[in-house]
Amino acid sequence: MTALLAIEGLYKQFGGLTAVSDVMFSVEEGEIVALLGPNGSGKTTVLNMISGALVPTAGHIRLAGAEIAGLAPHRIAHRGVARTFQLVRILPSLTVRENVVAALAFRQNGLWGTDAERQADALLEEVGLIGRGGEKADDLTYIDQKRMELARALAAEPRLLLLDEWLSGLNPTELRVGIDLILSLRQRGMTILLVEHIMEAVRALCTRAVVMNAGAIIADGPTVAVLAEPDVVRAYLGEADA
Repeated sequence: MTALLAIEGLYKQFGGLTAVSDVMFSVEEGEIVALLGPNGSGKTTVLNMISGALVPTAGHIRLAGAEIAGLAPHRIAHRGVARTFQLVRILPSLTVRENVVAALAFRQNGLWGTDAERQADALLEEVGLIGRGGEKADDLTYIDQKRMELARALAAEPRLLLLDEWLSGLNPTELRVGIDLILSLRQRGMTILLVEHIMEAVRALCTRAVVMNAGAIIADGPTVAVLAEPDVVRAYLGEADA
């Protein structure tokens, strides 16, 4: 496999606070890698730098060998990076279909009109929202808003998908559906970097895990082995099942 994402010597400082310190890891083509750590460990800050929401203080972020650190978010998106957010972000006054059409319009090879609506409906079917395109986005349940957000991310035709706690807040039945949906993306060969606190999902989805604490990486390796490391257990306040 070839490294699709390579991060080297990544730092982010906010004034006198170092939020991310000398982070280095890679994600191979077709992998689903978990980026783990307790609250405040720097995980979302790393995702924000990969997606362009934040500019690194120092370091390199390479996508398929090309430097993307410091590029504007839309330029990074056009190079093949899409993401979801901890808190679902929808366009509440639009329909479900229109939310996805908006994403299709602004991707690098934008789609408009009937072609965009047809593609939006295909994406909604892929995430389990077949026939729901005409509903108001604000009327969807939480899990269905997450599905719609994922459809919008997939509309960008990403090479790398960043999922920031996409499975959080789901009940056990919804969680299983969400895990199966992400597994279906892996079967398509999509590369995913996943920030998650639900260890059931991490074990089901990720063969490899990178763990951060206090802005630095403390473990990187096979998921089962990493979750058993004493430093990782301590980082999660001594809870063996984090």
